Amino acid sequence: MTLLLVEPSTLLRERLAAILASLGCMEIVETATYEMASEVIRSLQPMIVIMDAQLTDGSGLELLSVARAECPSACLIVVNPSSSEPYRKRWLQAGADHCFDLSVQIDQLMEVVMHHSQLYVCSIPQRKYQ
Repeated sequence: MTLLLVEPSTLLRERLAAILASLGCMEIVETATYEMASEVIRSLQPMIVIMDAQLTDGSGLELLSVARAECPSACLIVVNPSSSEPYRKRWLQAGADHCFDLSVQIDQLMEVVMHHSQLYVCSIPQRKYQ
């Protein structure tokens, strides 16, 4: 199973990848850009996509749309700096399955990923696309 992590901040992306890797057997593919994320979505068809709402080289809403079209059964998770209800609602209406503020909802994010990944027993290495 493949999880795509799209996060422009190298530090945050690496920390999230390490936390996610501790959950179990899933291939974690990391990318920092809209362009690379689009390519990975089309080629690998990830089952879980965790993406930052604010990308430096493209629209998060457009990437969400690409992910939903290319991977209709994938769990799409948007992480953002705001947990306000209108902001959350906007992302959910745009096609996200979940929307979390990482500063206060990291545990909820991990529970959703665990639920969708079904925690395989083996360990698969991470790939990085920069």
